[in-house]
Amino acid sequence: MNEHMIRNLLEIVPEIDFDTGYHYYLCNIENYSKALLSTLKSVKSKLPILKSMAETSEYEGLRMITQTLRRMMTTIGGTSIAELSYQLEVAFLNEDKSFENNLFEYLFTLEDLASRMEELVKKLGVSHTKAYMAQQDSYFRYDLTKTKESIRLSADFIEKKII
Repeated sequence: MNEHMIRNLLEIVPEIDFDTGYHYYLCNIENYSKALLSTLKSVKSKLPILKSMAETSEYEGLRMITQTLRRMMTTIGGTSIAELSYQLEVAFLNEDKSFENNLFEYLFTLEDLASRMEELVKKLGVSHTKAYMAQQDSYFRYDLTKTKESIRLSADFIEKKII
């Protein structure tokens, strides 16, 4: 998929500035697409935690969540969401009266963004394929005895001054 096709697909998510994110990932479409998927997964994993915080009024870890989302959004070009994250964090630290309203607005914005980003990622066709997962698994199935053997052989070569 080329740059122009992705730029058109990103019209679904106006909060994300394609040029900013694209240039952050050094004009590499594949890496940018993977970053979009990773950000979507992060948002979706943090939404239940944020909802729980809003219901219980226990905000342990809120700053870490907002900072993580802010950084991720900044890298993909989601500066408006990053700014919302910052404003929520500032309201929390200053014990602002409007904090709870800001939190609910933030939650609704993230839910809406996540649904549209999910649609975008489906259209982009980015996913962790079985081949990718198999490649990751292959690192865990590597035979370390071969490594020990190669280290021993290298040591032998060094002793014999071959290397």
